[in-house]
Amino acid sequence: MPKQVDAAAQRREIRNAARRVFARRGVPGTGLGHVARAAGMGRTSLYHYYADKDALLHDLVAETLEGERELFHACLRGEGSVLDRVQLLTDGCVALFEDWASLGRLFIDLRLRDAARFRRFFREIRAEFADVLRDGQRRGEVTAELDPVLAGATLIGAIDGLLIQHFLDSKALDPDALRVELRRIARAVLAS
Repeated sequence: MPKQVDAAAQRREIRNAARRVFARRGVPGTGLGHVARAAGMGRTSLYHYYADKDALLHDLVAETLEGERELFHACLRGEGSVLDRVQLLTDGCVALFEDWASLGRLFIDLRLRDAARFRRFFREIRAEFADVLRDGQRRGEVTAELDPVLAGATLIGAIDGLLIQHFLDSKALDPDALRVELRRIARAVLAS
């Protein structure tokens, strides 16, 4: 009887292997042969799941953006005041810096390779952030002088910029101190 393979699980394993290899070698320097070896399979077997590198990268981008989208959704649409939710988001992002930084090279390559999808993603999370801040303004939790669109974009940009700094120099910023400072900044900027 032929061996039964869980195709979805195998594709996940291939993507996990690809992340490690792409993070180490970069997207341009990585072929499917490298990914197949890291996944512990033959190149021909890998082609059963991914016809080419573009198909694999497409799934990696989708999975990456979905994970970040879920984080933003869970934090921004959760319970508590707007400030509580923004601080939950900054805490959640800082907690992931180590994991994200280990994949920094891959994230940069993916952003350059598929800028249109990342552009749509950032538009979506900026809009969601702005909606939450507007709601906070209506409830008197967020200062009325704040531009919700620009404030959301600034906070997202700060998180993204800090991630890049952490990727380039992981010893420069203490995550615990950074978490405290981001909370203080959010409180100072948003509070009415």
